[in-house]
Amino acid sequence: MDLLLEADPSEKMIEKYLKDGDLFVLRYKDDVACIAVVTKLDNDTVELKNIVTKEEFRGKGYSKKMIKYLSDNYKQRYKKMLVGTTENNIPFYVKQGFDKYEKTIKNFFIDNYDKEIIDGDLHCIDMYYCSKDLKK
Repeated sequence: MDLLLEADPSEKMIEKYLKDGDLFVLRYKDDVACIAVVTKLDNDTVELKNIVTKEEFRGKGYSKKMIKYLSDNYKQRYKKMLVGTTENNIPFYVKQGFDKYEKTIKNFFIDNYDKEIIDGDLHCIDMYYCSKDLKK
């Protein structure tokens, strides 16, 4: 839970999507390096709800490896994977194939979190959704 809270500071939100989602763990030796949670939205679409790499493993490609694994795994049954993210993280997800803009949810972080969400130097307000075609 502590690691998931680094990417999503609401335990209540995490518990909600963990209940319906699949949890994936990428290990390096005996240590957890990266974790992700994916939920089913409909018969064609899944959503990457949370992905976080442990601090000492960041910058080494573990999130990229996790996204590749998830894409390969889910393309057997689904056409598309969505991710909702902050403005700062859009370039990372575009590089991972989430290259189709879907929608913006205005005031998402203000409406759904008790405290301000800061990502780097950005005060997060809106959630941006991008998708990846899993059948490419």
